[in-house]
Amino acid sequence: MNSIVSDIRLALRRARKRPGFTVVALLSLTLGIGANTAVFSLVDAILLRRAPIPQPERIAEVYQHQTDFPFSPFSYPDYVDFRRETADIFTQVSISSFAVAARDMGDHVESLFGEMVNGDYFPLLGLRPTAGRLLGREDDVSPGAHPVVVLSNEYWRRAFAGDPSAVGRTMRLSGRQYTIVGVAPAAYTGMVSGLVPAFFISVQMINQIQPDVRDQLAQRGNHGEFLKARLAPGATMAQARTAADRFAADMRARYPAQWPSGTTMTIVPMNEVAVNPLLDSVIVPAAAALMVVVGLVLLVACANLASFLLAQARDRRKEVAVRLAIGANRGVLVRQFVVESLVLATAGGVAGVIVSGIALRAVLHSNLPVPIPITLDISLDWRVLAFAVGASVIAGILFGLAPALQATRASVIETIKNENVDGGPARRFTMRNALVVGQVSVSLALVIVAFLFLRSLQARTTVDPGFGAKPAGLLWLAIPSDRYDSTRRKQLLDDVEKRMAQIPGVVTVGAIDNILLNSLSQQSKRIRVPGVTPPKGQTKFDVDYAAADSGLIGAIGMSVVRGRGITAADSPSAPRVAVVNEEMAKRFWPNQEAIGKTFSTDSQTYQVVGITRTTKVRTLGEAPRPFIITSLTQEFSATPMIVARTNGDAARVATQMLITLREIDPSLMAIQVKTLERHLATMLLPARLGAMAFTLFAGLALALAVLGVYGVVGYAVARRTREAGIRLAVGAQPGAIVRLLMREGVALVAVGSVIGLLMGFAANLVLGSLLYGVGKADPLAFIGAPLVLASAGLLAAFLPARRAGRIDPASVLRSE
Repeated sequence: MNSIVSDIRLALRRARKRPGFTVVALLSLTLGIGANTAVFSLVDAILLRRAPIPQPERIAEVYQHQTDFPFSPFSYPDYVDFRRETADIFTQVSISSFAVAARDMGDHVESLFGEMVNGDYFPLLGLRPTAGRLLGREDDVSPGAHPVVVLSNEYWRRAFAGDPSAVGRTMRLSGRQYTIVGVAPAAYTGMVSGLVPAFFISVQMINQIQPDVRDQLAQRGNHGEFLKARLAPGATMAQARTAADRFAADMRARYPAQWPSGTTMTIVPMNEVAVNPLLDSVIVPAAAALMVVVGLVLLVACANLASFLLAQARDRRKEVAVRLAIGANRGVLVRQFVVESLVLATAGGVAGVIVSGIALRAVLHSNLPVPIPITLDISLDWRVLAFAVGASVIAGILFGLAPALQATRASVIETIKNENVDGGPARRFTMRNALVVGQVSVSLALVIVAFLFLRSLQARTTVDPGFGAKPAGLLWLAIPSDRYDSTRRKQLLDDVEKRMAQIPGVVTVGAIDNILLNSLSQQSKRIRVPGVTPPKGQTKFDVDYAAADSGLIGAIGMSVVRGRGITAADSPSAPRVAVVNEEMAKRFWPNQEAIGKTFSTDSQTYQVVGITRTTKVRTLGEAPRPFIITSLTQEFSATPMIVARTNGDAARVATQMLITLREIDPSLMAIQVKTLERHLATMLLPARLGAMAFTLFAGLALALAVLGVYGVVGYAVARRTREAGIRLAVGAQPGAIVRLLMREGVALVAVGSVIGLLMGFAANLVLGSLLYGVGKADPLAFIGAPLVLASAGLLAAFLPARRAGRIDPASVLRSE
């Protein structure tokens, strides 16, 4: 231990004597380890941290499997049937769904995100309350009869300062008083990582907390319930899948409209799910890709520092040889070198953890265009700490061991006599050169990947969604059913639109029940089209739709290419009408005039009165999809979205829309208030974040690689200063000297570039599923990235070489 302490003191003294190298080393390691720690913290918060749920392997996540949606949630009636018919396989069956409610605070209204759950939810998860009690089966008996709420631990601490006396108080949600009966445990943050609910209420209160014109508990087509079931003692997952298949067959026979032919069920053990089976297919590969990228950045940083240490080790060989000659142990000397690198790595690791924490908090608290607030626990738990310590130790060993071995292996006698300090014939390709080639190749591969993601982002931003070209404010409104009956709801919406049309700068106002490209909700109609046969195994077509009023098409910026849009004449007493897009007209009535054609659901027949230009419906990258617009007056929604198109500042209009709503009725809940531009930006967020992250890390790796090339050429120049002086003295031109000294650096960049291009092609094949609109060999990426690297590499080689070309030969010769 005394020897280690002495080595640490020696390492600190050497660090003080080499301030330039120490600063570069610490900065490189801080960025490398910090980037790795930041990404791992996100992976830990999203994928690794799990609530303390007993025997998660015996909990099944159950989904309806449809052709275009393999992990569909259940409807409430389907859940009731499933619980009854699988009682011999599952002891508990829980459901949960998202909820948005307005908490009336007296002087203002706060929008809260929560979950609606049944009586088995908390018992199935085996959770215990922090205070009070959790919801149970006694809170899951009768619709509308259980006005009780459990707070999440995070909201309890934020809104009630963690006061235990909050249990027993009341809070007004969506126009109704709810009694707080308990607080959930801190370790449980809801059914989806990052989406921490503020509250949990009984699913029996769905019609009160989220108003709708229909009884949502009775709608078999309303798929919003995520289902989990705990296996009975002795039951297996295989038996559960058999029971689910039997249930699906029974449902297909009983309810062919909601369970069309081909609809099955999927069961996944809970311990095999990170976030959601559908999201895992995107999140897990993206997380793995980021971890690989930041790992490569750290590897480049280590290679850079190892290259510098190798140069220093060569300069210290005479010192090492003298110590070996007087009896020093080689193992002790190697240990001292490694301790020096570990001291630097430890300091860089500590700084990296601090920097990663600051960077993550800045990102999470930035104004990201997300529909639901994201809350992630990025505190320093044991996994993050172990990762940071491990990264620091591995980095210290990686860039410290090779220089230590090389410095202590030279011939003692030859080194002391200053003869062939390399201990053998001069080598053209040294370990330092290999490290620089590795840095260049990895950096070029990362720069290519960054170019690919930037190209993908560019491709997405140039996609025309078919609407939203003009600035507009967007307000998502919830009309409470306990204060407004069906007649008053429609009158209220008319009044709200009229008042918002009077806002200065507003051109037109319209309403829709579910705006296009809504990441929170998608809805479809199952229709029959006379003379058109559905796909094999199905009896109907599943087509996306929305209900809108007469002002919506103009407000949102869509265009009617033939016929007419929805008008005020399309009242509840008028025949049902629909406006379809060009894709639907082409698909269902090819080479025919679609206007005047009809299609039907189980209860209604619609006549096509207009055709709009095809727009994006679900995602920006989707192929053209059929889309239907019906009359909002005929199919009213209690949660309409109001769009106010303006010729001025959309953000100001959106704010004024909220103020106007408060003036009309302070109890009305605004679920979301934003601009239409920000709504569209939500769809670009994953692409923007991916491009930003890869560009940042690629830029860091490129900077480190350029520094490595600069170091190699600079070191070569320092070693060959006398040679350069002699050549200049006998008549060599400075340009020839510069080219001679640059040759080694240019060769390293060329070799590294070839390897990097091959790595870039391989990365493009692996990351293809995360990219949009980018070919297998995008010319801009595979030409632009090497040009960027080559330019930076040539500059890094040129600067020290030019310095050597300007030296005074006489002063160099005199110094010798």
